[in-house]
Amino acid sequence: MYIPTWLIIIAIIAFWFYSSRKKTGNTNASEIPSSVENAEKYVSLLKKQIFELEHFDSPHFVDYQNAFDAMEINYLRLKQRFSNEPDKVLGIARDWCKYAEALNELKFARTILDVDMSDEAFDNFEESSKEPSIIKDEVEKKFKSLLGTDWLELPPDYFKRMKTMKEPDKEYRQKVGIGNDWWAYYQDSPNLFKLIEKREKVNKEWKEKQEKEKQEKEKQEKEKAKALGKTENSIRSKFWKWLIQDSKDKNNSSKN
Repeated sequence: MYIPTWLIIIAIIAFWFYSSRKKTGNTNASEIPSSVENAEKYVSLLKKQIFELEHFDSPHFVDYQNAFDAMEINYLRLKQRFSNEPDKVLGIARDWCKYAEALNELKFARTILDVDMSDEAFDNFEESSKEPSIIKDEVEKKFKSLLGTDWLELPPDYFKRMKTMKEPDKEYRQKVGIGNDWWAYYQDSPNLFKLIEKREKVNKEWKEKQEKEKQEKEKQEKEKAKALGKTENSIRSKFWKWLIQDSKDKNNSSKN
């Protein structure tokens, strides 16, 4: 299969960008939080990455955001429940850090999968998502055992939704466009609509920027044409003045 050179270049740049961000943005959570406050600050940084737009939209990104929102409630409940046991609260906060970091790494793995054009793309994805998936599951089990009946269940993920929900019909697919039919499974998720709003805002800003650049270019071209016209008129005027003067000089010369 022929792959355009420009697509390969974009894939390489995207792969380098996300790899660089992972190296500089992620740190071992267990080594960072010396206090609950530090743990929560670290989670805030991870949350920005979990909820930020990528170069494409994915139901799995919404899953990670939904999981974060639910687990944040569970974390806050546990923090309050064991508020008289500082050491236990710190341990819970560290687990919360590991959980947010795991979600971020899972999102990163999905993003890399989209730009990894090698034959080992899915193997690489499975390998990179193996540990964060286990961490995610184990922290959820721990929080659930501690909360008991107060545990807030996580919304179903994409695969569960596909198994239990009705597939979007042809009319819906035409309405939302190719590649967005998975939206039908997430009509109960505020994070889907937040994602759509963010994407629309980015697209609107990009179009406005393109239009502004187009208008500025047209303005510059008009100014150049105007300046060129003035130059041409000036040259033409000087030429005619010279021609008239030369004719006068020749007439005067012939009279003499």
